[in-house]
Amino acid sequence: MTNAVDEWGLMITPLYPEPKQLSDGSKYQILRIQGRFYQPLDLGNYPLDSQKLTLLVENSSDTVDEVVYVPNITDSGFDKSLLVPGWQVKDLQLETLAHDYGTNFGDPTDPGVYSTLRFSLNLVRQQNMFYWKLLLPLVIVLLTNWLSLVLDPDMDELRAAMPATALLTTVFLQQASLDAIPAVSSLVLMDKIYAVTYLVVLLTFGQVVWDIIHYNKDDEVSHKRIIRGDIISLALQVSGFVLVLAYLIWSVF
Repeated sequence: MTNAVDEWGLMITPLYPEPKQLSDGSKYQILRIQGRFYQPLDLGNYPLDSQKLTLLVENSSDTVDEVVYVPNITDSGFDKSLLVPGWQVKDLQLETLAHDYGTNFGDPTDPGVYSTLRFSLNLVRQQNMFYWKLLLPLVIVLLTNWLSLVLDPDMDELRAAMPATALLTTVFLQQASLDAIPAVSSLVLMDKIYAVTYLVVLLTFGQVVWDIIHYNKDDEVSHKRIIRGDIISLALQVSGFVLVLAYLIWSVF
């Protein structure tokens, strides 16, 4: 097992002491394999990502010219009652590969290519976590942020405080949303959504500050102009956020 974490902890237990002789002359044996296996995960689409749990079997001595693994696709499968919390088990994929190491390991007769059998259990993360646990709180914070644009311009202190509070809340929400995955150096889908959210909150805050600077409480024309500008800004921010969010989600599928 080439992707076993600890070869010493790998347990391979045969069901029969000796391979069972079948009527067609072939021999049959069942091996129960227990161990820990590693698998690099691509978290770029988290939390709408799909992953593969992979088991790799490779011959360590005979090259691909001598031994080739061929999976029994017809009789291979997985227990339909298998449950992985937070994930939906889709299917099982079996592949025969030729692993080219790019070296002959110092042996001129060794082509450096070995037969590999890959079993991949395909999983898809359940989407209800994204929509209800991650996206819904973020939308509520944004609604609170946008509420500052529908308040009367005379309430300048309250209007300025709401985007600032929304910004701090968004920072804490982002940290909490990424606690479920290991730290990665690249941006994941949720990071991109939060980047758009930060931009929207800053635009709202900038709009409110601009209103406070240019608002004349004694001028009715100024009052109406501020309200009209806030409505336009609100419409543009909401539509822009919805469109970008829809694009980011659509790009995953």
